[in-house]
Amino acid sequence: MNLRSVLPPVIVAVLGLGALSGVQDTGFREGIEADLTERAESALAAADLHGVDVEVTGRDADVTAATDVDALLAADVVSDVEGVRTAVAFGPNGPVSGDLGPAQASLTESDPQATAVQDATDDASVEATPSPEASDPPSDGASADPVKDEAEEDEPKREPTRQEREEAQEDLVEIPNITFVTDSAKLTKNGRAVVREAAEVLEEHPEVEVRIEGHTDSRGTWEGNQELSERRADEVLDRLVDLGVDEDRLTAKGYGESDPLVVPKTFADLEKNRRVEFIVQN
Repeated sequence: MNLRSVLPPVIVAVLGLGALSGVQDTGFREGIEADLTERAESALAAADLHGVDVEVTGRDADVTAATDVDALLAADVVSDVEGVRTAVAFGPNGPVSGDLGPAQASLTESDPQATAVQDATDDASVEATPSPEASDPPSDGASADPVKDEAEEDEPKREPTRQEREEAQEDLVEIPNITFVTDSAKLTKNGRAVVREAAEVLEEHPEVEVRIEGHTDSRGTWEGNQELSERRADEVLDRLVDLGVDEDRLTAKGYGESDPLVVPKTFADLEKNRRVEFIVQN
C-alpha cells in the first residue's frame, strides 16, 4: 500500500475530530456561562439592583454598576449564586475593592441616595466642629463638664423587668432562621437580611442582654461542627455590632451538633438543627 495515498485522509480525519471536540467543549462552556448569567441577573433583580451588567467567563463573573457602592452590592449578590466561583466589582472608574459592612449595605439598599447624603452630612459636621484653638478645651483632654460626666458614670444601668425579658424573647423567637453558605460562616444574602431584622428587634428592647447560640447538624466531624458553630455565632455578633447594637449586651457561644432540635431522619430535620438562636439573659 502506498503510504502517500493513505496519510492525507488520516490527517484530515484527526483534524476533523479535534475540531469537533473543540466545538463541543465551546458549546458546553457557553451553555454554563449563559445559565450563570441568567441566574445572576435574576438574583440582582430580586435584590432590586437594576442597571447592572454581568459578564461571566467560565465560572467567574465581572459585575459593572454605575456607582462603586452598587458594584460592591451587586458583586456580593452574584457571589452567592450557586455555581459562581468569584465575582469582581467594577464601578465607573474601574475595579472596586473592599467589603461593605452590613450597616452600609442596609442603608444603600433602602435608599440609593443615602450614601451621598451621609457624605455631605459628614463634611458639614467636620466644618462645624470648632478647632482646638477656638474651643480651647482643657489641655489634659478632660470634659468641660466633669460633674455631669461623673454623674453619668455613677448612674446604674436599669435592669429589664421580667415582662420586658419575656417580650424580648418572644420577639426574637419569631425571627426566621439565619442561613450561611454551606460549610462556612459567610452569611447568605437572606441571612444578612435576617440579622438586620434581629438588630431592629434588639433596638426595640435596649435593656436586655442576649446570648447568640450557634448550632450545626450532625454531618461532618464533631470537632469541625463545634468550630463552625462558634464562628457562625461570632459572625452574627460582629454583624449586629456593625449595625449599632451595643457589644456589651451580646455574647456568643457555639454548641456544634450537641443540642439538636430534632432527631435527624430527613434532610428537613438536618436543616432544622442548623440554626442560630437568641437567648435573653436573666
